[in-house]
Amino acid sequence: MPDWEALVRLAEALVARSHGQYAGWGEVVVFAACTAARIGEVSGVRAGDIDPDTWTWTVRRQATPGPGGLIDKGTKGKRARRVPIILEARDLLTPGLDAAETPDTRLFTGPRGGRIGTAVLRDATHWDEVVEALGVRAPTPQRR
Repeated sequence: MPDWEALVRLAEALVARSHGQYAGWGEVVVFAACTAARIGEVSGVRAGDIDPDTWTWTVRRQATPGPGGLIDKGTKGKRARRVPIILEARDLLTPGLDAAETPDTRLFTGPRGGRIGTAVLRDATHWDEVVEALGVRAPTPQRR
């Protein structure tokens, strides 16, 4: 993305094209861009993974396709890593952290509370059509 405004336009357009205009789709895209994370890793974020004192995220898991749907498993590198969280991304996390009942509460979910995968995000937001209509060169969400 060339700049912050383009990222926000993309997120807003994805939400607008989704069924029920689910704001969570845009939040996932913005958080992934702000942290250089994979969609599966963002789907795996739990309240206990975020340290609001240092504003760091300890990446411990990812959602990935498995038998019967998406499942959680360890990171691709099999090791946890710490990622700094910029101010704009903190604003996305604060409501979820405040509302979290346990450290295991997911901070990013689909509209029915489930895990978010690449295919789900692409289909639910009409990703390819939105990107083409905006004329931006946004990367296609991919599993790595």
